[in-house]
Amino acid sequence: MSMPTTGYEAEPSDVAAEVASHLEDITDPLERYHRATAAQVHHKAVAAALQQERDKALAELNADGASYDKLTTLVPGLSRPGVQKAVERGRRLSHDAS
Repeated sequence: MSMPTTGYEAEPSDVAAEVASHLEDITDPLERYHRATAAQVHHKAVAAALQQERDKALAELNADGASYDKLTTLVPGLSRPGVQKAVERGRRLSHDAS
């Protein structure tokens, strides 16, 4: 599950530069398609791993005493039920890693 990233934006020039780095010097459209697909799959996996880290961070904050309501004020764009779900996912991830 993906949590909102309100307040954070990718710099368009950085995005364009990274896309170009994956596809530079490729003139064949089919090869460009395959390289773009491979890069997309990779970045989706990275995004999923970062989401897990965000969930674990919220679980740690909660374990250190921050209530769901307090976390809601600290995390823009996330409702209290969303915080609770993220904390629960983070607890499971942290428990599974032990």
